[in-house]
Amino acid sequence: MTALLIDPGTVRELLDRLDGLTGDARREVVFTAAIESGGIFHGPVAGNAVLHLHRIPVTAETEEAAIDAWIEKARSLTDHSTPEN
Repeated sequence: MTALLIDPGTVRELLDRLDGLTGDARREVVFTAAIESGGIFHGPVAGNAVLHLHRIPVTAETEEAAIDAWIEKARSLTDHSTPEN
């Protein structure tokens, strides 16, 4: 059901911006996207970081793991493949 609610074009654009970024640069892009889109990005509270961006929610133990989980889930919902190395 989530796949029907997301805007695949917007999600793909964000995935494209994230390709090749690591660490603080990647976190900054995600944090900014959350602010601009009304999403949620919270650091670990009670053992979980929460990222809800473009109607795609994930939780993980760390912010970095939440970003990884969001990227993986977003790719699966939009058929956006992993970039070639």
